[in-house]
Amino acid sequence: MTEKPQKIRTTVTLSNISMKLVNELLGVFGNTPAAVISNIVDHFFYYNKFNDLLNTLRAQKRQLFPPDDKVIEEKIINLFKGANEIPFEEFIDDLELDRQFVVRQFHIWTEKFGLKRIRNFVIKE
Repeated sequence: MTEKPQKIRTTVTLSNISMKLVNELLGVFGNTPAAVISNIVDHFFYYNKFNDLLNTLRAQKRQLFPPDDKVIEEKIINLFKGANEIPFEEFIDDLELDRQFVVRQFHIWTEKFGLKRIRNFVIKE
């Protein structure tokens, strides 16, 4: 049994140009301005056309706002509780960090956690 996603209300302010575009879509993409805007947002997030842009924006956010060092350290410790070797790409994904950030920090983590990168794997000694 799946649950319906909870809807959350918000208020947005649009420019006159954007509101004119919303009004042009009334009756075609929704029956009210709010329904049109909601459908546009849903379309942006849930259809594959914008996945590259969303991934780029997520990566940019991870690069600009990396988590606290303690959070990263806890994730690294937890990653190696059940394994001694993890593919590098999985390591990056599991840490939810930007690739460049991981590459820059990896030498610090090698000393602190006894990690090595051999081929495409991160190995804990």
